[in-house]
Amino acid sequence: MRTVICHFYNEEYMLPWWLKHHLNLFDYGILIDHGSTDRSADICRELAPQWRLVRSRLTHFDAYLTDLEVMNYEQEMVGWKIALCVTEFLVCSVPLKNLEYNLKQMGRSGCAASGMLVIDENPGVIPTYDKPLPLQKYYGIDDNALTDQKERIAIGNIGLQPTRNRFYHCNPVGMYFPGRHSSHLPDASFRLLNLKILVYHYAPWSQQTIERKMQIGKKLDPKDVERGWGAHHLRNAETLQGDYLRKKVVSQNFMEDDHTRDAINLSCRY
Repeated sequence: MRTVICHFYNEEYMLPWWLKHHLNLFDYGILIDHGSTDRSADICRELAPQWRLVRSRLTHFDAYLTDLEVMNYEQEMVGWKIALCVTEFLVCSVPLKNLEYNLKQMGRSGCAASGMLVIDENPGVIPTYDKPLPLQKYYGIDDNALTDQKERIAIGNIGLQPTRNRFYHCNPVGMYFPGRHSSHLPDASFRLLNLKILVYHYAPWSQQTIERKMQIGKKLDPKDVERGWGAHHLRNAETLQGDYLRKKVVSQNFMEDDHTRDAINLSCRY
């Protein structure tokens, strides 16, 4: 059994791509709706009627409680699992069953999927829903390869260390640190180059993307804002545009990397 868990709020723009992509990779999905007021829930019912759509018990994106809610659903499922956001597309350069077998042979119960921040190299080319998004937008920054902290500071709003990996595992729960990008479990720091996460924070770069990024700010828990958590959700349109332009300058074509190209091509079939 292979399960993906995703929580969302007003994601009707990204959900058609995300659902079609992951329906091809996973046996089952648990979709946690944080009170969407758009067509997000309807899109889930239309495109993934066999997956489970649930209403979050939370009114805000409290970092601790959101992770706890995800892990509660994780615990119900046996087999392999991963928790993703709607901007995150899992790709693998080998069949997932092969990757899982190899991990088991190594005595591991999971591994980190490498976060790849996608930057829209040509916003004038508008992607369509009839083609996988990773085959349309595939320029960006390999978060794990960018190790120089001065470079990371110059790019801006990327963090001093890689923070976009996700944990693919077969444990009862992921035992996550807040945000679910890392875990208390040791295998969460073990990366295989076959497995990657394409993170569509800056692609497609459109008015819809800017608006969906700004809407999350009002869903943050005030206590988390006081801690400085989720500050990237509090940027205005002008700041977001500046962030995008700085990252676009240093973005690279992911298709020129063998592992990433193979992962995209193998995983994008619908």
